Amino acid sequence: MEVVNNPSKRRGIAPVKAEFIINKQNIQENCESVFGDEEAGDNSKNKEPSKKKSRVTRKRGRNKEQAKNTFAEPIRLCHKISLGEQCDNEFCKFSHDLQAYLKVKGEDLSDRCPNFEKFGKCRFGYRCRYLKAHLSPDDKLIVNEELASSGIFVEEKNNQSTQVQKRLRTHSYKFPKADTYLAEMQQEIEKQKELEKANRLAKSNPDNKLNKPSEESNVDSGTNVELSERLDTNEVKVNDLNEDITLKVEEESDKSFGSDTESTNTKKRIKYENGDFENKEKVKLEEEIELKSRDDVNVEEFIDTPDVPLRTREKKKMTFKNKLYLAPLTTVGNLPFRRICKEFGADITCGEMAMATNLLQGQQSEWALLKRHISEDCFGVQICGAKAEHLVKCAEMLNNEIEADFIDVNLGCPIDLVFNKGGGSKLLMHDGRLGKILKGMNKVMDIPVTVKLRTGILDNMPLAAKLIPKFQNWGVELATLHGRSRQQRYTKLADWKYITEVSSKTNGMSYFGNGDVLGYEDYYHHIENDHVDGVMIGRGALIKPWIFDEIKSKRHYDISSKERFDILRKFCDYGMEHWGSDTIGINQTRRFLCEWMSFLYRYIPVGLLEVLPQRINERPPAFRGRDDLETLMASPNSKDWVKISEMLLGPAPDSFVFVPKHASNSYEG
Repeated sequence: MEVVNNPSKRRGIAPVKAEFIINKQNIQENCESVFGDEEAGDNSKNKEPSKKKSRVTRKRGRNKEQAKNTFAEPIRLCHKISLGEQCDNEFCKFSHDLQAYLKVKGEDLSDRCPNFEKFGKCRFGYRCRYLKAHLSPDDKLIVNEELASSGIFVEEKNNQSTQVQKRLRTHSYKFPKADTYLAEMQQEIEKQKELEKANRLAKSNPDNKLNKPSEESNVDSGTNVELSERLDTNEVKVNDLNEDITLKVEEESDKSFGSDTESTNTKKRIKYENGDFENKEKVKLEEEIELKSRDDVNVEEFIDTPDVPLRTREKKKMTFKNKLYLAPLTTVGNLPFRRICKEFGADITCGEMAMATNLLQGQQSEWALLKRHISEDCFGVQICGAKAEHLVKCAEMLNNEIEADFIDVNLGCPIDLVFNKGGGSKLLMHDGRLGKILKGMNKVMDIPVTVKLRTGILDNMPLAAKLIPKFQNWGVELATLHGRSRQQRYTKLADWKYITEVSSKTNGMSYFGNGDVLGYEDYYHHIENDHVDGVMIGRGALIKPWIFDEIKSKRHYDISSKERFDILRKFCDYGMEHWGSDTIGINQTRRFLCEWMSFLYRYIPVGLLEVLPQRINERPPAFRGRDDLETLMASPNSKDWVKISEMLLGPAPDSFVFVPKHASNSYEG
């Protein structure tokens, strides 16, 4: 009976000590006193939209009901005037009336400005919501000359220059390396089209010499066309050749994927739907390849063949093995959060996923995702796209314009918006196109290319095992495999058995696993047993960013509510450095803090657990903390997350409504 009555002992429920559990029948009547004050329930600004609407009126997508307000001030003050300077732009569209602005500006939130404390000068001047911290009695802005003498007012790199933005928007930015590679690739595509046309003519004309068997060779004819090998026999459309010809591939390999001579022993026969063909010229090419060593293969001669090695060139070398890698996380993996993780011991950080097409258009919001803090000593950016033209050009541009140690290609994004356009996990289905993309990126960059991928599209049809062996020949230095398919999203547990199985096919390339690591035991178990060079940590760091410290010290950290609150305060300070201490910046910080709280509340303090460690697939039951703040932080109610933000950033605007963007979990019960 105890197992039934105690929810913490059921399968899929975290084992919280009985004295901290809130009885199910009392949760509803106690929710106001446990999770917030009574007034919060009647506050319209925290009222969440209804979860269900009719199919006719309901908008599709999780964030369609979220407020889109930017919380702009009624008067937009000129930036020069806000700094106490004179504006010389006669065409300036912003207000120059400082006194009128100060009358309608909201009250100061505090007398402590994090930007002024750190840099000696606040770059938001009169617009700062902590103005009294750097305002003299005669209403003049104060500057701490000792701190401001360095001339540094923000510790961030990779800001987009106006010149680059203008060239991108006017399509005048030059891509010499990418254009050369794409032109060569197009020439090979044209040659392949001509060859296929000749084959069709040869088939229709039996007297054509091209259709006669070769007298010089008895081997089967082959081809250097790169095709998607999803299964042993499968139908594929040659999208990369822009034709609708349906081909069937039958691959017979004398050796396994791990063999160095795999490509020379593999025989491919290509059949059109209504007949076979043999090609004398192709047979000669294959015989020539067999006579050459792998190091002597001319990449230009066989540009469409993914198995030939890349040209040797000087690149920046990186060591990934045994490094603690913070995963690229959309929305929640922002720069202030990465700074928190870096302080707790993360070795490698990566920016949020950026769309290659948006970067090439010079979109400022997309370029903001590439910003790097000076504390991020090993930093990469992740890009996503569907076409070689976009990704190769984007790689050359980023190589020239930003400071990054590597560029990661997203091959795992499961969302429909990206997948339906051919990006993210959709590229796993088109290894021919993927090979051209990765080889092209390597040609135009002098920093490493890495990839992050899922096991496949469908649960019962994994693709990673066939792609991983090819990555090294395509120039990839690190592949990270998330042990879930696109169909699975974030439900259920990651398949580490499959991650281990694929590790035997890496051919010496650096290889990381990813999925469901929430403690140092999980980390070291995978390192010691699953044949990976490292583990990428995503949601585990969102739930408890001190996981990196736990891994390095091999201990469970029973962090107090005060310490956790100090982490949130530090995040807010970093947020105001990054997004700003004006009205818009503060509410941006508030929104991203609440997004992070949608993961943080899942943490269960070590002192409340009956059994260690906490598992990521175990749902936290309703529980009371050891003090009121710990209880508030455990609330799953978004109104309480807003309340925590008000404790740090002052009152939220009346129109502020928060609905979490992410709700991913792998709970079993």
